[in-house]
Amino acid sequence: MEFYVEGRPKAKKFVESLLPSMLEQLKLTKSKKFLHIILDPDIEELGTTIPLTGIDTYLVALKPTRDLLALGATLAHELTHVAQFAKGTLQLTPKGKRWKGKFYGRRVPYLDQPWEIQAFSKQEIVMRRAIEL
Repeated sequence: MEFYVEGRPKAKKFVESLLPSMLEQLKLTKSKKFLHIILDPDIEELGTTIPLTGIDTYLVALKPTRDLLALGATLAHELTHVAQFAKGTLQLTPKGKRWKGKFYGRRVPYLDQPWEIQAFSKQEIVMRRAIEL
């Protein structure tokens, strides 16, 4: 998977250093889709992932922080969502999301969404393995 990171130099360099390991751990290295990561201090959330299916791209927006470990964990979390989209286990629909064939409406609490449970369970280990290399 090819990628491009835009943002302030320190955070950009940190994210770029983690990406090869994280993409390998999440089995995304052979993906033909493109990954565009934007480090934007003005976004409301810590991170978000948006599949841009028309141009075969995943857009990941991250809020940069001085706490690089927190930034690394958020990156790992969002890349887990990229892997979920890439493998088809998570799909966007006009009225919600589909996870492994089951529909989830927008009213399902954030921490009860199975794709979030999986992303939270993976983020720490993926981040720590990437840093140890």
